[in-house]
Amino acid sequence: MTYKVLGKLVGNTGDASQLTMVVQDSFSVRRGEFVRIMHQERKDEGEVAVLGRVTKINRSNMLYNAGFGDGVTELELLPGANVTGENMFAHVELVGYRDPISRQIKIPRRPMNPGAAVETVDFQFLSDFYEFNEHTSLHLGNLVGYDKGENTVPVFIDVNKLVTEHLAVLAMTGSGKSYTVGRIIERLVAINNGTVVVFDPHGEYGRALSKGELQFSTELDSVEDKRDRETLPQIKATFERLQKAGAGIQIFTPQHESFNHKYASKNQPLALQFDHFEMDDVAEILPGLTEPQQRVLDVAIRYWRAVDKTEPRDINRLRFLLGDGLDELKEWDDLSESEAKALNGRSAAVASMKLSRVLNEAQSFYSAAMESPTDIYKMVGRPSNNQGRLVVVDLQGLSDTAKQVVCALLSSEILRAASSKTDPLRPCFLVYEEGHSFAPAGGNAVSHRIIKKIAGEGRKFGVGFGIVSQRPSKLDADVTSQCNTLITMRLKNPDDQRFIAKASDMVSKADLDELPSLSTGEALVCGRSIAAPLLVKVGNKTLIHGGESPEVLKVWGRFDG
Repeated sequence: MTYKVLGKLVGNTGDASQLTMVVQDSFSVRRGEFVRIMHQERKDEGEVAVLGRVTKINRSNMLYNAGFGDGVTELELLPGANVTGENMFAHVELVGYRDPISRQIKIPRRPMNPGAAVETVDFQFLSDFYEFNEHTSLHLGNLVGYDKGENTVPVFIDVNKLVTEHLAVLAMTGSGKSYTVGRIIERLVAINNGTVVVFDPHGEYGRALSKGELQFSTELDSVEDKRDRETLPQIKATFERLQKAGAGIQIFTPQHESFNHKYASKNQPLALQFDHFEMDDVAEILPGLTEPQQRVLDVAIRYWRAVDKTEPRDINRLRFLLGDGLDELKEWDDLSESEAKALNGRSAAVASMKLSRVLNEAQSFYSAAMESPTDIYKMVGRPSNNQGRLVVVDLQGLSDTAKQVVCALLSSEILRAASSKTDPLRPCFLVYEEGHSFAPAGGNAVSHRIIKKIAGEGRKFGVGFGIVSQRPSKLDADVTSQCNTLITMRLKNPDDQRFIAKASDMVSKADLDELPSLSTGEALVCGRSIAAPLLVKVGNKTLIHGGESPEVLKVWGRFDG
């Protein structure tokens, strides 16, 4: 191909993050487009093509200078007269060049040559530059500006690095973050045969199994992208086969009749085992307990575990020990003198009341009236089980504390089972929607501690997570700093932008400047699962899941009275 010259580098070329080029005319380049500059790094080496991205364009005309004030409005130009005094400069941020030997992307260490030609690139150059292995990667969408027609450049992200090294998806409401997460997880399940567990605070993802039937998009036949036209029907067929095999989409819900109606009783009621909580978790679940009250609860749980040796243990037995069974506790041989003194009825009654409140709000714990407790191994699967599944934990309608309790216990059970040396789980990917509720800055959430633990230790045991939030500045910075893939969509809040800049060294100043102007469905993707930061137009989904705003005018109707 003959590469068209768009302009030339001018000024200081020592800063790879902001080169300046003089542009030939106003139609030469647009913001966000890619360009290439030929460069020789060493005397004994040949030239390489360095890829750059246009991050900013300045266009001015001395004839229409704001400094002229009102006088410019009185100026009349003759028809056909040439407009002179036009100046156009563009700022270019270097992406890098492919090292001919190592194939790694590197930033030039030697300044570019002032006066060097800045040229166009075609889709083949970009496709070759962003090497990928389709067998180990996930097609997220296409490069912005190269997302239609024959010049489409697909963007792939490495599945292993995406899953095991954690993901953060950050965007304001309505920018398409749930849609993006939906595309990722349905491909992890249907194409890569993975296990994904979604903690769904608003019941959005459960729409994929509404009324107990798989719900697919009705627009699959009108998809423009050639790759998606081939892949989406395959994903649909795979989900149908998985569902028949007892895998596919599995919905777990609290023990409430409304969920049975929502999913036509195809949901599975949660029956979590409270005795699997660590004592530190219990203290977080029941904040505000005095020392005597907490001591009574500690003794009751210890006695419950020691005496009722056979699992599963009935949660109503713990309630009994804090009420009418207090005398049974007092006769326990394993009590210390201070513990025996603390066992008074008033402290036990307060602890029992707070415990009952949490249990009643969550409606997700095992009791003897149920057939069996929730089995993590049946939920997630073992390595020998080769059936992909999307597990949706629908928490719609629960209080924030109850959501955190369920999330914390399930996450803890998954990590514990995954780390087993004798009976590990199959690798899985956990998705925390509304992540600022589960891992907030300041740590004021029951689920916060276990998510931090997964962030630090999960990779060793095949447990990764994706955290999704519309308010990044309210997320715990330690958690997001462990996310080695970052997908950021439209963000206008300055606090959120500053948080991203602090939490990740993957985002440049030019990238941050781009965020407020991104269109719905466009995302900045960067991190270890992708060769270099890219602006992506996210592709289509197969399943119906994610957020949906009601059409209020249709609901309101008309008053005919």
